[in-house]
Amino acid sequence: MSTFRDVWKKFQAFLRFNPSLIQNIVNDRYESGNAFLIVITSLTSIYASLFITTRFSNFFDIVFYGILDGAFAWIISSLGMWFILSRVFKENLDINSVSTMTGYAHGIVAGISFVILLQSYLNLSARIIEILILSIFLWLFYTISRSLEI
Repeated sequence: MSTFRDVWKKFQAFLRFNPSLIQNIVNDRYESGNAFLIVITSLTSIYASLFITTRFSNFFDIVFYGILDGAFAWIISSLGMWFILSRVFKENLDINSVSTMTGYAHGIVAGISFVILLQSYLNLSARIIEILILSIFLWLFYTISRSLEI
């Protein structure tokens, strides 16, 4: 059983593309639970920054369904990625390893919460926000593609 601190250290090492750690993460069948923890943490950070900066009347419904929807979107996108890589490109991949890699990479999405906080304090233009969020998703794509190479 890993603590949150251990999972966070693995996530930071994952972002540094440590090949031995990525191999250990992919080969461990129980790492998908840690990846789920990272996904929930990144989604919670986005909604926490929204809670700090804006006011909604039904905020808890939005947060609950947003986190639940984000977790299911992660699972469905992992299944889609596994299907495309295994059927179309004829790669032999384990579904747990694909979901673990995408889950660990999903922690990058927490960077959107920093963009939301910057927007509330600095009043950035819409173009800058679009570029920042697009760069976060490009970083996510780069991380997944680089970890698949290892």
